Amino acid sequence: MRTFFFTSALLYLFIFTTGCSKSNTPTQTNVTQQPVTPPPITSPPVTLPHFTVNAGTGSFIVDSLGGAVTQNEINAFNTWMGGYAKPTANDGNQWVFGNPGKALEACGLMYDAIRNNPTNNIGVLNRMVYYADAALEGRNDLESAANGGQFATWTGKIDPVWPSSTQTTPAQAGVEQGLVLAHIAYCSLLILETPSIWNSTVPDNDPNKLGATYKARALTYLMQCDYVIDNWILPYFIQANTNYYFFPGAPNTYMANSVAPWNQAWMLTDGFVRLAQCHAILNDAPSRLAQYDVIAKANINYFFANRKNNTSKAGTACYLWAYSGPASNGLEDTNHFAYDSEGLFIAYYSGRYGLTANDVLPYANTYIDVVLAGVDAQGIFAGLVDGSDGSNTHSSGDNYVRDEYLYYAEFRPDSYVKMARIDSTKLHSSPSIISRLFFEKSRRK
Repeated sequence: MRTFFFTSALLYLFIFTTGCSKSNTPTQTNVTQQPVTPPPITSPPVTLPHFTVNAGTGSFIVDSLGGAVTQNEINAFNTWMGGYAKPTANDGNQWVFGNPGKALEACGLMYDAIRNNPTNNIGVLNRMVYYADAALEGRNDLESAANGGQFATWTGKIDPVWPSSTQTTPAQAGVEQGLVLAHIAYCSLLILETPSIWNSTVPDNDPNKLGATYKARALTYLMQCDYVIDNWILPYFIQANTNYYFFPGAPNTYMANSVAPWNQAWMLTDGFVRLAQCHAILNDAPSRLAQYDVIAKANINYFFANRKNNTSKAGTACYLWAYSGPASNGLEDTNHFAYDSEGLFIAYYSGRYGLTANDVLPYANTYIDVVLAGVDAQGIFAGLVDGSDGSNTHSSGDNYVRDEYLYYAEFRPDSYVKMARIDSTKLHSSPSIISRLFFEKSRRK
């Protein structure tokens, strides 16, 4: 473990520095300046089936699919997460989409679901702080060599990244770093959205000297995420004039001189969106906020511009799009579609970029009426967004609903019970699935 010391002067200086380069100067964009979190979509009257999950001591518990998250469900969640420790190494995208990153996100979703229950939610937030601390502690430039840090990337420097691979030389990293930032910034965001706890002390004795109070901790997370944007993302991965996410040429070897695939693009957009939300609350860095919004909006629009209309067998409006670039490049697979879906929801939920439920609904239809409808005799759902299967592990289909797809219950309330039933064997042991189910449960009216 490495202890980090940040002086208040440094924190003040960093937050008020934008770090913008000329080639990335924001241009006019349609961004909601006073965002409002979209209200839950009203569900049609429906009798929810009796549905419980309880695999015994140490498992997650579902008491019901309706109503508020119960104290029993909260207690079981806290017990399970309390037994899941931070990783001992930082390799293989653990903080991107591995179990540690999903644990951090799960705590945020659970806190989001129960935030209006102040006597019961602070334990969930404290566990989220534990994982956010661990994520920051494991960043390559901050972690010691003995503990898995200090690797040179293709730039020749020890960059502020969480390497996707340290088993190759140089260490690998790219725009997927945005999802780590999104996880950490989510913790900042939830704290900043809860002013009543700002001056309260985090009950962990601040082991890494990141800030004794909740607000101080949130500001440190934000500062360090901005540092990654300024020293990794903006110098190398934002295309001048378009603001699209673009991989540079040599000495970078991964997808050199190519636009980022959609799943990775959404990972970076997730980071920009949540960082923008934090700066909007603080009203501390208008130039930085404008830059983040412009970049996020440009890439959201770019994604929408590269799709084709499709219609499901149920007659619902759907889309076809590729893994990367124009829709003519092929078909997106359902592994990577999950991250497209997560990004769509995060942008929608932020209320910042003008996305409506109708903008997201055709993607929900694509998953529910095309992918889930394309189930085979073995219970495997379609692996491609047109309802067919591909030939690799990403496109061969799943026998469960990936956690990111559960957001679509927001737009297709009729699918809520169906997806919960499909995942019934995983709910007792998957923090990412249970937290999204509870999040959507809390938003059903």
